[in-house]
Amino acid sequence: MATEKAETDRIPVTLALSTIAYLEKLVRQGTHGTSVPGVARTLIEEGVRNAIKDGLLSIRDNGKP
Repeated sequence: MATEKAETDRIPVTLALSTIAYLEKLVRQGTHGTSVPGVARTLIEEGVRNAIKDGLLSIRDNGKP
C-alpha cells in the first residue's frame, strides 16, 4: 500500500441532478464514501485506474495530457 499522499487539487464539476441523486443513494448505502463529493471522488479514481488497466492511459503519462 502506498505510504505517500498523492498531490491533490480541487476542480469544479457540473453534474446532472439525476447523477447527484445516484451519488446520494451510494452515500446512503455507504459503499463508496460518506458524502456526495467523496463518492464522486471514489468513482472518478476507480474510473482512472480502470482506464490504466484497460490500456487507455499509461502510468508513465503521469497525469499530463
